[in-house]
Amino acid sequence: MAPTPPETSLVTTTADSAALFSVRRLNRLAEALSCRTYLEIGVFKGETFLAVDVASRVGVDPEFRFDWSSHHGKDGIEFHQCRSDTFFDSIDPAATYDLIFVDGLHTFEQTYRDILHALRHSHPGTVIAIDDTIPCDVFSTSRSLDDCVGMRYSLTGVADSSWHGDTYKVVPLLTAFNNDLRLITLIDGGNPWTLIWRPPSPIAEDEIRTMQAMWAVHNLAAADYLWLCSNLSLYAPVSEEDGLNDVILSLRGARS
Repeated sequence: MAPTPPETSLVTTTADSAALFSVRRLNRLAEALSCRTYLEIGVFKGETFLAVDVASRVGVDPEFRFDWSSHHGKDGIEFHQCRSDTFFDSIDPAATYDLIFVDGLHTFEQTYRDILHALRHSHPGTVIAIDDTIPCDVFSTSRSLDDCVGMRYSLTGVADSSWHGDTYKVVPLLTAFNNDLRLITLIDGGNPWTLIWRPPSPIAEDEIRTMQAMWAVHNLAAADYLWLCSNLSLYAPVSEEDGLNDVILSLRGARS
């Protein structure tokens, strides 16, 4: 029988530390691009959402893990306790957001659905940040948190709850089917993020990246952790500083 991880989970510590760099990145973008509206998919305990400095904020989660009702309707905050598909079906089709953070269910299917919905509620100056797009190890690619933590502890003895699911598979989908978007991935300064936005000028096609993406799309089951390690260039990895500067320089003035 596989050993059971200790009762003291690291989930809270991981979530708390994740909020620190998420807030730093989001507020850097919000300030530099004068964002007035913010949407967060996957709010969890609210550490990131409540610290984002944007006048109008909307949070969506099927089960908030904090007293969300005490904030709802105050200081420009609006919460929707429902599935993200339900939220997008219910809002005004003309509603748009300046900054969108996608950090919901850690499966590529739902993440891609959230991104497509978010794109419909974006404008030329919108930035969409996607969390968990580079898993930290092979265990982290499991579609189940329990399986991820249990297997990691069973095989390595490490009690670490870091989990990304197969969210990484959205990148080849975006590259293949949404090639009007710029895409970069921040790989330092915290959990890897992929940022997407519509650049002012058309993007020249990169044949190698297209081939990488199309192979993955046609072979999603085989696009495993080893494939990811061998095709990291598809994710356009950059440092946090260079990546944020790239987005800001590209979009500065888009909302003026």
